[in-house]
Amino acid sequence: MAEVAVVVANGQELLEEFERSLDELIEARTNPAEKRIRFGNLRCEIYRGSGNGELDNAAVVYETPGGSTTQINIVFDQAAQQFSYLSDDLDETVTSSDPDEVIRMVARHADSIPEKRLQALMNTVDIWLSEGKSRREMFSEMNKLLQSEFLGGRITNDELKAGIQHIVREFSRNGAG
Repeated sequence: MAEVAVVVANGQELLEEFERSLDELIEARTNPAEKRIRFGNLRCEIYRGSGNGELDNAAVVYETPGGSTTQINIVFDQAAQQFSYLSDDLDETVTSSDPDEVIRMVARHADSIPEKRLQALMNTVDIWLSEGKSRREMFSEMNKLLQSEFLGGRITNDELKAGIQHIVREFSRNGAG
């Protein structure tokens, strides 16, 4: 009968495993360049504590069109070998010693970014409509978003198309010209 060895990772190994998986997750959603914009310039930074009881922190950040920034924060306690983060509904703190579980949570958030970005763009168009902007002014604003220097605030060609369709549809619905 074969023997099974159980190896328990230390806190540093768990954090390194998490960091590798997080890098892979982000890389898969940011290459090629068009994907980088569609996922709001998704990126992360890991801040390591001093080792004297300080906690490690991972900040996963992305933007929506126009530049609103969202951050997913994950704290790692090496002594307890536990990750903690806010639940999906933001009502409670979730703790886990399984880096794969935490990566699945980040993946859920990351995979929802394109839809969140599109919704943010539609909300922006609706604000422009409520402000009484002309179709020409809104098309100009869309062009600015397409060419924004702020990478995560830019829009993709697909988002541009959806935004223009929304403008045209709303102008047709309201009988505006």
